[in-house]
Amino acid sequence: MDLKQKLIYKDKEYDILSAEQEYIVHPIALNLLPLEKEVIRKSFQCNYHIENYKLYIDDITLATDEKLKYSFQNQKVSYNGAILIAEKLLKEYIFEGRIAGFSYQNVYELVFEDGILIATIDQRKAMLRIRKNIELGLRGLSEKKDLRCIRRFMNSSFVGDYRPYKTTKRLMKYLKEMKADYEA
Repeated sequence: MDLKQKLIYKDKEYDILSAEQEYIVHPIALNLLPLEKEVIRKSFQCNYHIENYKLYIDDITLATDEKLKYSFQNQKVSYNGAILIAEKLLKEYIFEGRIAGFSYQNVYELVFEDGILIATIDQRKAMLRIRKNIELGLRGLSEKKDLRCIRRFMNSSFVGDYRPYKTTKRLMKYLKEMKADYEA
């Protein structure tokens, strides 16, 4: 996910910070891009909403020269895994190359099975704890040992594993499986 992705949940708009399976849905799965190694890391943006516990995609924008936007109606998303969402940016903390979850006031993990919301985990207290430690000077974002401590705390707090695929081969396999879900 390169561009800001949004999710409407309980009538509020949230930023999607991360998805456990790296992509909630990819343009390849919807036949908007070919299944080729050259395009799997192409930038795109999606907007989603949850209605009656079901996850739907509203639109997808491909980052091309002319920014191609595709809209969908009632397109259910077949997603398995956790999604980390947040709203109300308080202070921009950069952690591991992106805006950290603890930069936001409201942070939630949503867990899906076949596109159906099965659990919501409130992560506000965990993120507040990290922010307070940074603000009080107990932890810093420039010290390796502090970064390791924050990473360990976040890994133990979150249900989902938000590490990206390290190899193109594993990502291609995942995208093939995703594409099959939408072709069925």
